[in-house]
Amino acid sequence: MGNSEHPHLLRELALGASIKCRVCGCKLDAREGDDAARGVCASCAVRPEARRLGQPAPASGGGTAPARGFTPAELSLIERVHAVMPMPQLLAILNERLVADLGPDAAPYTAEQLHAAVSGWTVPASLGPNDWAATRKFLANARRQGILDRIDESVINAFAVVFQLAPKQVLLLKDAVLGG
Repeated sequence: MGNSEHPHLLRELALGASIKCRVCGCKLDAREGDDAARGVCASCAVRPEARRLGQPAPASGGGTAPARGFTPAELSLIERVHAVMPMPQLLAILNERLVADLGPDAAPYTAEQLHAAVSGWTVPASLGPNDWAATRKFLANARRQGILDRIDESVINAFAVVFQLAPKQVLLLKDAVLGG
């Protein structure tokens, strides 16, 4: 199983992407016999952990499912870091997160997906319970429109009674809305 079977990984290595060994975390170098296709260095390739990792799904090719879309947390990370971090390194970090979330068989993100995310920012249509990035954008927009200026502690207390919020929820709401 050679490195030539996965040209997208070789392209990332040629672009200076910091692809790391999935076992020990060292930087991979094809000249030293590292297996970029599996994402393991030559010294870790014989270890049982590396054998259990299996083969990652290729980033592009016929018939394979594309990578999932970026999560709100990943979009927030991309928005904050893309201007100061090289794109190949950011892509490697996002793919490490993807493998941690979905396992080694997940289709990795492509450079095209990352460039599309950077070029066109979209706010998610609905706010989830853990979607802090979209919540901050929503509150900033409400502040710009002057809506937050009309909300004071008595409005939040009335809201808490009507919707039967727990004391911790009331405190978090006051922090988010009144805390600046």
